[in-house]
Amino acid sequence: MPDIIRVTVVFEYEPDPDNYGDHSHSLEAMAKLDEDVNNWADYPDAYEDDLVSVTYEAVSVGT
Repeated sequence: MPDIIRVTVVFEYEPDPDNYGDHSHSLEAMAKLDEDVNNWADYPDAYEDDLVSVTYEAVSVGT
């Protein structure tokens, strides 16, 4: 019997560099800003249209 159920949520979006100020020099910098400041958990409605998939899996967490 699995110990937990893991839910993986995937969002994909093309960022607009004009919205990232000093972080617009690279995709990695824009992603880091979104992770630190514009986190989807804090702003779920902002990412609503970017949802690609949700998967559920049974996982054993070890012995």
